[in-house]
Amino acid sequence: MRKKEDIELIKQIKGGDVAAFSQLIESHQNMVYTLAKGIVKNKQDAEEVAQDAFVKAYKSLDKYKGDSAFSTWLYRIVYNTSISKLRQRKPEMKDVDDKQTDKYEYRIADNNKHRLELQERKRLLKLALNQLKEEDAFILTLYYYKELNIEEISKASGLSPSNVKVKLHRGRKQMHEELNKMLKGELNSIL
Repeated sequence: MRKKEDIELIKQIKGGDVAAFSQLIESHQNMVYTLAKGIVKNKQDAEEVAQDAFVKAYKSLDKYKGDSAFSTWLYRIVYNTSISKLRQRKPEMKDVDDKQTDKYEYRIADNNKHRLELQERKRLLKLALNQLKEEDAFILTLYYYKELNIEEISKASGLSPSNVKVKLHRGRKQMHEELNKMLKGELNSIL
């Protein structure tokens, strides 16, 4: 179980084993980057946020009490760091044509047609997700991609569980509306 592994690594880090932190980074770096990118919507900024979040986590490791999963605590740091980054920068064009794809989806795709359909769906979902408010995109990403439950999302976002449920509902509705706009009514036949 990941939580037990994380707790053991944290004990090693607190005991002076700095190299154990690289293992902790390795196990969480992909999701940290994904969450950051979902909020800041820019590859370079997301990389910077991810780096900053890991540095902050290392410096604040003594504050981690173990009440929740380390990942939940870390995602809270990512969220706060991302919001700080957004406040620092001026409005800019959004990177909506991200060509990063999930290798796993391609491995399971048996033919080119299926691969193209998956790629197009993912591209459309990313475009729609980029249209949401940063906090809504963060919550949807935690719920659907990281598969956190309402309570874990509540801890990571600092929102009440009922507020998380409301934001999930509204986020889903807005995603549906955005996808419907993009597809001009063809949404139900694709999804």
